[in-house]
Amino acid sequence: MATFLRKIRRRLIAENRIGKYIPYAIGEIILVVIGILIALQINNMNEASKTDKPEYEALQNLKTDFESNKTALQEIIQKNTKNIESSIKILEHTGDKYNGKFLLDSLLIAAVSAPSYNAQNGFLNDLTNSGSLGILKNGQLRSKLSSWAPTLERLAIREKYQEGSEYNLIDFITKNGSWLHVNNYNLPNSSSSLAIPKSGFEVSNNDMLSSLEFENLVENNVIYFNSTLKVQNQCLKLIDDILTLIDTELAKGD
Repeated sequence: MATFLRKIRRRLIAENRIGKYIPYAIGEIILVVIGILIALQINNMNEASKTDKPEYEALQNLKTDFESNKTALQEIIQKNTKNIESSIKILEHTGDKYNGKFLLDSLLIAAVSAPSYNAQNGFLNDLTNSGSLGILKNGQLRSKLSSWAPTLERLAIREKYQEGSEYNLIDFITKNGSWLHVNNYNLPNSSSSLAIPKSGFEVSNNDMLSSLEFENLVENNVIYFNSTLKVQNQCLKLIDDILTLIDTELAKGD
């Protein structure tokens, strides 16, 4: 197009038709400006692509980690909920509420086996420790990610108290009951190939149901389990928020 205009320009100048040449001169200028703008746009796109690539890769890595964190946390919440339900069922049969038909051995394992949560934070820690969290353009996402570690710290504190409560109950059962009876009841229903011998003592774990101390220890477990469960659900909500924001940012790059 530019070559065509130059030929017209030469012909018009040669014929001394300056008045008609002016529109063609303007056309040449416009073409040059458009060419420059296109070149700048392409350059900007290339630069943006170079800048966005590290962010896109970071978002993908964060998504992988937090999807894994969500799956693991959901399993723990399910187990912790079952532990609370089992402990409450035990409390429904303590003292005068015991009618002789309830078997404590069926629930003792669940009452003292709440799992701890270990989040996968490798990539987020790398971003934070290297000062590279700023490559994420979404300020809300950066804020949510920054609040992840403090939320995990609150959960760890709850889990520590929960562990102490469990230990107290385990210690009581060790002194007043039979873990062999518990294992004999539960292991045959599991996939374990470990052969557990029967206890050499004639003792019934149901006798602990008449103990006020046992009732108090189980009740303490319920309180600590429930306190931990609340923070676990807060962690799960935060994970969902983070994944939603990550998906939003990834969709922009598609």
